[in-house]
Amino acid sequence: MFICVRHGNNQRFLANTDCPVQLLLPYLRRKAGVPAGAVLDLCDPLGIPKLLFQAKLQSERASKFFPAPGTYYVCRVEFGAPGTQQEHAYQALVPLLKDPSPELTEALRQHCEHQHRIRLQTLRTLEGRRMPNAETAPATAQAPAAGKAAGRAGSAGAAEEDGAQRKAGGSSRAKREPAWKERHR
Repeated sequence: MFICVRHGNNQRFLANTDCPVQLLLPYLRRKAGVPAGAVLDLCDPLGIPKLLFQAKLQSERASKFFPAPGTYYVCRVEFGAPGTQQEHAYQALVPLLKDPSPELTEALRQHCEHQHRIRLQTLRTLEGRRMPNAETAPATAQAPAAGKAAGRAGSAGAAEEDGAQRKAGGSSRAKREPAWKERHR
């Protein structure tokens, strides 16, 4: 299957997508006259990028990204500043057209902003899941465990209750464990 690829000053060429992505990208680079170090992608007329540079396997068929023949625009992918957390995340997709339409440029900008918000939300979620270690945990979180142990040792009723549980078949922890396992299955 062939697609029409546009770039520059209304220049166009045909590209065969019945090949691996690793062959299509260098072909696009050569035909569009883009230097070897630049990362390229294609977007459709609505500004939806195909994200070829993010293919899990570069041996994936390019036809997977292009379900039907059509016209696509060459875009340069810009990444974050080196040495920052964003250095491997794409920040912008710039169409390599002399006069890109405002709609195309705006659609690509909105796509990149949306991806940026998703990355930030994912980072916040991951930060929230981290468990505090003993050094960073607040004193109130550390105190209850010590208070329970001190309270049990000083209370005769608690000691009798603990002894009765052992005679009955185990500690209270052993009795709570099945309920905990049920909640986390």
